[in-house]
Amino acid sequence: MILIKNIEVYAPKSLGVKDVLIGGKEILQIDDNIDCNNAEIIDGKNKILTPGFIDNHVHVTGGGGEAGFFSKAPEVKCSNLIKGGITTVCGLLGTDGATRNIENLVSKLYGLRELGISAYGYTGSYRYPSNTLTGDIQKDIIFLDPIIGLKIALSDHRSSNISNHELARIAADTRVAGMIGKKRALLLCIWEMEKEL
Repeated sequence: MILIKNIEVYAPKSLGVKDVLIGGKEILQIDDNIDCNNAEIIDGKNKILTPGFIDNHVHVTGGGGEAGFFSKAPEVKCSNLIKGGITTVCGLLGTDGATRNIENLVSKLYGLRELGISAYGYTGSYRYPSNTLTGDIQKDIIFLDPIIGLKIALSDHRSSNISNHELARIAADTRVAGMIGKKRALLLCIWEMEKEL
């Protein structure tokens, strides 16, 4: 067991300076003064304890690549997420849906889960028809546990410029897949307005 003494606790509202007793992977007690003889004691003075952060847009298999192969960014490391206080991540593919794929994304999400991070993701990428693992948007969302929706680019200069009819179809596919798979399936649309010069 671990006992953190005199740490400022947010859960998420401020609870003030408290002691926090942790056993296994759970917080067992938060109180003004906790005594536990067999616990490892950590001094939390001048430190803050908060719930983990959620980052809902991470290129966990790496991003970049728009300036050529040399510009591809590496995969995200679990240790870097944790250092930033992130305990839940939502992964997706970026512009590069050609050299990066849903297979790698799903594999990375499962790997992050094995390391203790809550990891979810979106099938698809910037292009249409959408990149999928099973060959079908609905099947990816229904049968792949970490997949919670579909990503598509709409008015971005890198998008496939899909029609309203195509957007309505993939939105319906995403919604129905969520109903069947008992998930709150999301359609993540990337939208970038052109800037005036």
